[in-house]
Amino acid sequence: MIIELLIKFIIIFMSVLAHFKGLAAVGLGKMLGDPQRGLLTGRLARGCELCYAGLKAVIFITGVCDENCYYCPVDRDRFGRSVIYVNDERAHSLDDIVREAERQGATGASVTGGDPLADLPLTLSLIRGLKAAFGPEFHIHLYTPGRYATPDALVALWRAGLDEIRFHPVRGDYLKGVEYAVRLTRMRVGAEIPIAPGLEGWAKEVIRFVDSVGGHFVNMDEMEFAEPNREALRLRGLRPSDSRQAAVRGALRAAMDVLRWAEGNVKVSVHFCPVSFKDLVQVRNRFRRTAMRDLRWYELPLPDGTVARGEVISEGGEVLGYFRPGGAVELREGERARVVVSYPTQSREPVVCEAESEDPGEALRECVT
Repeated sequence: MIIELLIKFIIIFMSVLAHFKGLAAVGLGKMLGDPQRGLLTGRLARGCELCYAGLKAVIFITGVCDENCYYCPVDRDRFGRSVIYVNDERAHSLDDIVREAERQGATGASVTGGDPLADLPLTLSLIRGLKAAFGPEFHIHLYTPGRYATPDALVALWRAGLDEIRFHPVRGDYLKGVEYAVRLTRMRVGAEIPIAPGLEGWAKEVIRFVDSVGGHFVNMDEMEFAEPNREALRLRGLRPSDSRQAAVRGALRAAMDVLRWAEGNVKVSVHFCPVSFKDLVQVRNRFRRTAMRDLRWYELPLPDGTVARGEVISEGGEVLGYFRPGGAVELREGERARVVVSYPTQSREPVVCEAESEDPGEALRECVT
C-alpha cells in the first residue's frame, strides 16, 4: 500500500514538474509555466494535478443542460440527452463506469456534462458509488454552470463525497453558488471559465468574486474551435489561431492580460490551460496509462498512447490470427500482415491507421513513421 501511494505521488509530481518547468522561459514575475503547457499564479488545483498525470476518469454523466453557451464544444449527439460516457466509452450503469475506471487505473474522476446538477439524484448516486468502490481517497471533482447550485444541493454533494467543485458561471447571479459552497461545505471551490478576446473583463470579475469569498482557484480554458461551436464562434468574429492547435486566435493574449492583472490584484490561484496541453499531454497520459494496463498479447504500445495490433489476413481480408507488431511472425502463401493502430478504448476504436503488406515490418513502419 505504501509503495503504491509512493508511486502515485511520483507520477503526479513528475507530471506537474514537467508541466511547469518552463518557469525561466516566461519571465513574468511569479508566474509559472509557458504558453504551450499552461500558466499559473499560485497553486494548481488537486483535480488538475491528477488530470495531467492521466489519473482521472472523465465521466460525462448527462448531456442535459439548460444553458445555451455559444462556445459549447459538446457533440450534438450528447448535448441535451440523458446519456452517460466514461473516457468516451458509452456507459449504462455504475458498474460500467467502475469497470472503465479500473481498466484505466484511475485514482479519481472528473464529473462533467451537460450540467451534472440537472440530474442531482443521478450525480449523487454516482459520487457515492465511486467512493464505495474505490475508497474515500478517490478524488472527485465536478463542473456545473451553477443554475441549480442551491445551498441544499451543494451540501448534499459534499456529504455524498464530492471533493472539489468548479463553477462555470454564465451569468453574474450564478456566482452565488461559489459563495454558498465556500461557506457551507469543506470542498475545494473554484471557477472554470473560457478565455478569448472580449472576455477579459468577465474573467477579472469572476476572479475578483472568487477571491473575495475565499474560493481556492480559477481556471481559464483557452477557447477552442470544435465542430459543434465552429459556426457560432465565427458569427461572433472569432477565428482559429494560425499557430495554436484548434485555439481561438487571441485567446492566449487575453489570458496573459488577465494573469498579469491577477498577479498584482488577487490572492486566489489563477491557471491558464491551453488547448494543446489538454490534447497532447492530458489525454495522452490517460491513454498511455490505460494502454499499459489493458494491453493484449498481440498489441504494441506506442509513445502517443495508441496501440498497434498485428493481424494475419487472407487474400479476401479475413483475420486468420494475430501477432505482436515488431515480433516474429510466419506468413503462409497468400497471407498478408495487417497492422492496425487505434485508441486504447475497450472496442479499440477509432482506428487511426491501417496498413497491409507481405512484410510485417513494412506494415508497422507505414503506421508509426
